[in-house]
Amino acid sequence: MHRPLRRLALIAVSAAAALSLPLAASAQKAMTGETIARNIAERPNADPRKGTITFTMRDRGRSRTRAAKMLRTESKATHRLLLAFDTPASIRGTSFLSYDHKAADKTDETWLYLPATSRTRRVPASDRADSFMGTELSYGDVKDSFIFGLADYTFSSAGRAANGRYILKGKARDAKTAREIGYGGFTAEVDPATWFPRRITFTDPAGRKLKTIAVRDLEKVGASWTATDFTVTNHRTGRSTKVTVTGLARASGANDRLFDPARLDRAAGRMP
Repeated sequence: MHRPLRRLALIAVSAAAALSLPLAASAQKAMTGETIARNIAERPNADPRKGTITFTMRDRGRSRTRAAKMLRTESKATHRLLLAFDTPASIRGTSFLSYDHKAADKTDETWLYLPATSRTRRVPASDRADSFMGTELSYGDVKDSFIFGLADYTFSSAGRAANGRYILKGKARDAKTAREIGYGGFTAEVDPATWFPRRITFTDPAGRKLKTIAVRDLEKVGASWTATDFTVTNHRTGRSTKVTVTGLARASGANDRLFDPARLDRAAGRMP
């Protein structure tokens, strides 16, 4: 190539590179914390799924296990989760039901049926921070299914980690919300390929490190991802809960009556 032509080519390449830098910077800047949180909240979740979920609680070398049948469905308005415990025998028949409504002006709903009392109790929003069935998960953790409440937090982005994941930070919107959810804030690593948080570290309402959830494995049914292997570690107590989901598959014949709070006492025997 003649020198003048080579010089022109170099100028063209340099100009293209210079133009691309602001575009790349603009794209990076556009991925705000709010955008990341919305992408997580709006990831595909509509495929009906069933499986067996097992909680293994560990404390000072001792372990206990609880297992439940799991059923998830989603309509245009609501994500629904049903758990019916069958192990150990002492809690067999205990059932948990949650409605996670998509409309911002509609309050999410949660119920728990306890065979010992033969009653279904509605779990109020103020109890979201309580321990779920003796595990290191809260009722809110189980209901939210790795989605951060857009009304609960303000969000910011801390860029990307070396592994390419987005670093999302959340801060409870006010002291009342922090008390209800049990968290003052969190830092999460979010996989942009799935919009699924792979590691979350929560702080308590006072800002002290509280617990970490580390997701080891995901499985896909249709377009919907489910965490099938993750561990919750409580940094305050040293206790941990390992959660696994086995037999994950598409749920056919998921009758709406299964998700009726008035029929929660019969859920265990009617799961698909």
